[in-house]
Amino acid sequence: MAEPDIDQMGSEVQEEIHRDLVETLFDTPGSFIVALIGGPLAPVSAWFMTGDGVYLCLTAVMLVVAAYRVQVLIAHSRAPLAERRKDARRWEILYGIGGVGFVGALGVTVAILFQRHPDDVAFYYGLVLMMSGVGALAGRNAGSPPIVLAQVITLCMPLAVVSVLHPDKRYWGVALILVLETMSIRSVSKFLYRNLQSALSNGRDADTQRRRFKSALNSMTHGLCMGRADMTLTVVNRRLHEFFGLDPDAAPKNLAELTAMIAKSTHMSREDAQIFLDQWTSRASLPRTDVFSREVGDRIYDFRCEPADNGAFVTVVEDVTEQRRAAREIERIAHFDTLTDLANRFQFQQRLERDLRHIRKRGLSLAMLCIDLDQFKEVNDTLGHTIGDLLLCAVADRLRDCVRSVDMVARFGGDEFCILMHPTIERPPADALATRVIEAIGRPYVIEGHTIVIGASVGLCVAPRDAASAEGLLKCGDLAMYHSKAAGRRQAIWFEPVMEDALLNKRRIERELREALRNETLEVHYQPIFDARDQSVSTCEALTRWRHPQLGYVPPSAFIPIAEETGMIVELGEWVLRRACRDARLWPTSARVAVNFSSRQFQQPDMIDRVRNALQAAELKPERLEIEITESTLMQDTEDAAAKIEALRALGVRLSLDDFGTGFSSLGYLNRFPVDKVKLDRSFVSELSTSGKTQAIVGAVSLLTAELGIDLVAEGVETHEQRVLLLAKNVYLMQGFLFSMAKPQAELAQIFSGAARGGKLKVVA
Repeated sequence: MAEPDIDQMGSEVQEEIHRDLVETLFDTPGSFIVALIGGPLAPVSAWFMTGDGVYLCLTAVMLVVAAYRVQVLIAHSRAPLAERRKDARRWEILYGIGGVGFVGALGVTVAILFQRHPDDVAFYYGLVLMMSGVGALAGRNAGSPPIVLAQVITLCMPLAVVSVLHPDKRYWGVALILVLETMSIRSVSKFLYRNLQSALSNGRDADTQRRRFKSALNSMTHGLCMGRADMTLTVVNRRLHEFFGLDPDAAPKNLAELTAMIAKSTHMSREDAQIFLDQWTSRASLPRTDVFSREVGDRIYDFRCEPADNGAFVTVVEDVTEQRRAAREIERIAHFDTLTDLANRFQFQQRLERDLRHIRKRGLSLAMLCIDLDQFKEVNDTLGHTIGDLLLCAVADRLRDCVRSVDMVARFGGDEFCILMHPTIERPPADALATRVIEAIGRPYVIEGHTIVIGASVGLCVAPRDAASAEGLLKCGDLAMYHSKAAGRRQAIWFEPVMEDALLNKRRIERELREALRNETLEVHYQPIFDARDQSVSTCEALTRWRHPQLGYVPPSAFIPIAEETGMIVELGEWVLRRACRDARLWPTSARVAVNFSSRQFQQPDMIDRVRNALQAAELKPERLEIEITESTLMQDTEDAAAKIEALRALGVRLSLDDFGTGFSSLGYLNRFPVDKVKLDRSFVSELSTSGKTQAIVGAVSLLTAELGIDLVAEGVETHEQRVLLLAKNVYLMQGFLFSMAKPQAELAQIFSGAARGGKLKVVA
């Protein structure tokens, strides 16, 4: 490596190194004292040999200078290090004065001895004294080359001058040697000075690197320990101490001592501590990287053991508590329903697939129950989602109580649940479980002061009889559950193959209905509402009809629920609205058309705009349009419904309440919402001839609507007896097969002309 060039260093670094070099001048007080004692021996010895008094004078000079040097040395040693370093140049000058003065006296002594007493013994004696001093100068004062040079000159030049002036020219060689010696010492001192500079610079770099390394070690977010092959430790950083609450001043000698300290700090049992030590030792000894995790106290750590040279090891310790807890939470979210803490669909399917593999190998059976809550949507709509969520949690608790510990209960989302029974040799007791589930869910709930009663529809299936795959079994359970709801709810129905045929037919109807709607191959028929007093017509209700090329006539009961389920009802309803307005434009100007709006269609944010656009496109007056809605539509969002009804009335459109009497708050709706007409549900009409109570109810409704100025229409009138009973209760507006079935647009002319009944056209207002 090339030596650092002091000229290229920063001034601050140069100054620091200079201070270090000045300190080296005072660093060997022993050799300093020896030199002070040995130096005066030269003039003293010369005096003894010659008796010349000049040597006593030189001895006195050297003793004075020696005293000065001792005083400087003592003052330097007593001064604080920071002050000494700050005044380094002053101390260098003080040291140089004493050093140059001292050796200068020695040089003069040798020169005088050679000049005045030139015998061989005296000359050689003086020369040896001088050269011994010269040899020590370069090493002793290498920290300051100027001082070394000044000392060499004052030591050697007096003798060199005397040698040149000597009559014997042979002594000129001595002068030359002394000059060369001076130059050599100067070169040596500069060499030593540069070496000292380099050493100090490298030392500073090494110290800086050590400090940086230590700072880096202690600033790591990970714990770190390094050790040899015998498991003795060389490095343990501060973070490792902090991880395990160890004494920061503790310095464990080996891995066993470190693990013992960790075990004690974290209250680890003796057995766990030994396992921990064995685990760490075995992993640290491996010739490859290995990671093990360990829960220490209430935290979780990863220990990454890396092999190093000569069997040494490095272990990096990372606190992974938060990551592991987050991973566990993610796993919990991935496998459990966040609301009810039941298993979710993903975990259920995993268990189902595992159990299906198991029963295939062992020849077992397993049963599955698909559960859908009845009336849950009404609870959500009327009491809000918060109450609905609490209800779902209560249902989950009851389902847990119904099953065994080996069974699994899962929530699939919304109000759908599934139960997977543990595989058995015999047919699983699923019927008994379904009965318990229906009974448990059907018991009243009291939530936030509300008493709630709901039910459950259950579909049952069994593997491998019904299906051998998870997807197939879930499909069977869903089909059975849908049939349970269609059959009247609150019951359990087993899957049967014919259900799949019904599903396929449903999917075909859905597909064909989309096509028919897109191609406008549906039809709109109109069923008149008659005034039984004179057989006149007030309104015709628009009804959708579908004649399929292959399926033939498809009744509304087959495709309207599918349209509701898929959302096509909005598009279908708007198409009927536009077609009905267009057809009504061809009727007598006083005849109205009634169009049914589904709940989803009525809830559309732009519903009012769609009605306005349909009227404008057909150039139909708004008062000739009636919109029929049901009580359930009003229940969805009463505030929104009130706003839209008000907007319809402002537009001039009339409003009719369909299926009146089937809900829970019919009279309340009459009071709150300004409707123009109510249609008495056909169930009341069908019971008129057999129930006196029904007759009384119909009579009361007739009186109420008359008092409120609302038209009352009886639906489903099919017999003359029903007509007579209705007239007796002052119900005059009737609709049903007794008067007319729904007719296509082309056949309405006869009805309006009265030709079919022999009466005249009179449209009731």
